[in-house]
Amino acid sequence: MWNVIQCAVQGRGHIKSNTPCQDKTYSMITGTMRVIALADGAGSARLSHYGAENVTKFACLELSDKFDSYFADNDGVAVKKQLIEGLLKSLNETAKRLDCEMKELASTLLFVAIKNNQFIIAHIGDGVIGYLKKNELKIASQPENGEFVNTTVFTTSKDAIMTMKLIKGSLGEIKGFVLMSDGTETSLYNKKERKLADILKKIMQMSTIVSADKVEKQLKQSFENVIINATTDDCSIAMLIKADDTFRGYLSLDNSQKCKLLGVNLNTPKKTIRRYDDILAYLQSERSVSQIARRIYLKPKYTKKYIDKLCRLNFIEKNGNGYQTIVIMRTESKVNK
Repeated sequence: MWNVIQCAVQGRGHIKSNTPCQDKTYSMITGTMRVIALADGAGSARLSHYGAENVTKFACLELSDKFDSYFADNDGVAVKKQLIEGLLKSLNETAKRLDCEMKELASTLLFVAIKNNQFIIAHIGDGVIGYLKKNELKIASQPENGEFVNTTVFTTSKDAIMTMKLIKGSLGEIKGFVLMSDGTETSLYNKKERKLADILKKIMQMSTIVSADKVEKQLKQSFENVIINATTDDCSIAMLIKADDTFRGYLSLDNSQKCKLLGVNLNTPKKTIRRYDDILAYLQSERSVSQIARRIYLKPKYTKKYIDKLCRLNFIEKNGNGYQTIVIMRTESKVNK
């Protein structure tokens, strides 16, 4: 099972100019297929947000339908040609609908498609594609820039097929993929060292113990409050993360596993661990600090230290004056009906 996490937020420059967010993400899950796509609309193209939306949907539909034939074809140029022709045909239909020239729909395109133990990656233009393997973040594809500084290649560029990157392979020990636009790169990618920020690894790991919608909500808040402040550009990200099949919920873990998850010493008293257990279990419904303190028989000022720790770990979230658990406590099959 693979989880999908994605978000796209309007950059400060576009908020100021009242320009729509030109970054778009899309995903598709069908049977054994998982596809994520991301596109960054060209700032110089008036309707690029429509183009970005078009190509991300096209990529997901196309790969969901033709993954096997694309993967089996050893002629990389032929595969690229078929993908580009399909993209341009789809964009042409959109251009007719919007009564515009196709160049006004220009965007980049990044996508990852997986089926069973195989994957296909494609990349046109700037942005970064990374992956997690053996708990280490690696780069699969770097930005592709144009002939001049600060320019890039787009889906509508005449040299798109020449610069397009296509990678196929077996997943092996790969546990996750990440796509990001150049706006997001500013905060989460070190160009000089060709290194992705470690926080991406934490997000991937969190998505295996916290429901995807909660992680996505937190990620969007982080983008809106932090990531966009490092650039004037729109920012977007899309991730595919392999779920931890051994994780059956927090309550199923033994003390050593809980210590590791909580980031505390293995010699931590069992009484302390039980307090974390009690708080997380009690907060499956929203509660105040005073209610939690009464529940665990501890003064509020000491209870708050436990709460703050769980908040930093993103195991609980604050809603007004109350708190609620977001970590998965047990699998659905173990919940009493």
